Amino acid sequence: MTRLPTKRNAIYLAILAALLVVWGVGLAGMLPGAGSRTMGIFKPPKGKDVAYDALDLDRAAAPDISEGIKPTLDPFEQELRRLAAESSGAGDGGDSKDANPAPTIIPTATPEPTKDTDSRAKSLPPDDGRNLFSGLTPEPTSQVTDILPGVVVRGPGGAAPLVTPTGTPTGRRWVGGQSRGYTMLYAMQPQARQVVEANVQALLGARIREPHIGVLIDGTFSRDFAYLKDIVTRLSADDRALTLTLYLSNGPTMRKWEMTPIDQHIFARISPEEFRLQIRRNMTLRAEFLAVVLQAKDVFTHNSNAGSGNSNVAIVMLEDNLEVFSYRALREIAAEQLGTMASFMRNPCVGCVDGNDDNTLGDSREEHQLERFGILKSGDAYSLDGIGFKYPNGEGTGPASAQLVDLIDESYRRGLRYFGLWQEDWQGVREGVPNKRPEERTYIASSPDQQAFEIQMLRSGLIPEAEDEDVNETVTSP
Repeated sequence: MTRLPTKRNAIYLAILAALLVVWGVGLAGMLPGAGSRTMGIFKPPKGKDVAYDALDLDRAAAPDISEGIKPTLDPFEQELRRLAAESSGAGDGGDSKDANPAPTIIPTATPEPTKDTDSRAKSLPPDDGRNLFSGLTPEPTSQVTDILPGVVVRGPGGAAPLVTPTGTPTGRRWVGGQSRGYTMLYAMQPQARQVVEANVQALLGARIREPHIGVLIDGTFSRDFAYLKDIVTRLSADDRALTLTLYLSNGPTMRKWEMTPIDQHIFARISPEEFRLQIRRNMTLRAEFLAVVLQAKDVFTHNSNAGSGNSNVAIVMLEDNLEVFSYRALREIAAEQLGTMASFMRNPCVGCVDGNDDNTLGDSREEHQLERFGILKSGDAYSLDGIGFKYPNGEGTGPASAQLVDLIDESYRRGLRYFGLWQEDWQGVREGVPNKRPEERTYIASSPDQQAFEIQMLRSGLIPEAEDEDVNETVTSP
């Protein structure tokens, strides 16, 4: 009679000891840096299209993004932080930014632009984009820039800085080294067609070997996939290597699910908190997302066929509201269909909604917040979506033109995969004004002066290709 309690107690003690061991291992895994040392994070090669191993997904942990980041206090850094603090995000979100931002690392001096003093021209087809500014005349007190042949910039003594195109920039050489372009979420919206064509024409005229576009395809901005494929085809011409980023769902409008008039896309009337729980097991939500993934697969296939150097990037949610479990759920649905045809990036919106995180599960990241630029590493990406930039004459919102140059050139030095330009006028939104439904908006395309500046920024710091042997002298209008 005395042995039974002894055996029972021994069993209880064994179970308790096992639970303590499991708890101890879990606690160790949560220590800073422990995940990257002991849990075998799967990190795909930067810039490559690779498939994920499900076992690596389960083992992945959040990277420690604070290592090696040191704050700087130069005037440009202070101005960048001030702009970030003032910005409320004029895109289709407009959420507050991170209350405790990571420091931004930006150089204090703008590097010398790539010189192109030997620009020459030869006869080319009329649709290659280089005749964009023909027939326009120079400002009388300006000097010609080296980066943008045929474009002049009024000097410091002028009334207002202004980029003015002059003649036909037929001598512009190809440049490369980083993918540059536009975050054109609105690419398939019929009312935005003029803006889209201006963006595409500027990209063609810039003669960037690796152009980039980022498009939201969940239905927010219509679903004209035939037109999107036409854009892809044009941006793949002349041996260009297009980086195509597709955003598969819309995080900003989800954060306004109770009040937004924008409800023509998936996940429009569900809160972020409920979505994070339901997407892991709710078959209706998962089927809705799968339908968008299949549309992305079709466009990605077209992009791959349009150019041998083209590459695809899938982002499961624009400025997402996710934590690691819901991110994994969306990513697994997409990866099952896309396989190796696309690489994945995560676009977190830290501080935009309670309960989300920025665990990328080893993927690269795309950031949209100025204060998070400093955490970006080689293979990551940056977009000015929701921030914008100022033109030399002061028009626009966001960083001033000189600061924009520093951001772009620093993105090149860091080895970022791509950099995207964005303006609120292009997307038909205004900071501090509730967003209308996309079909009710006014979309404002860039003027020729603004396009000239955009081309200059798109080319900034990139490496010119060697001249062809049979080039002729550049001819410009007086």
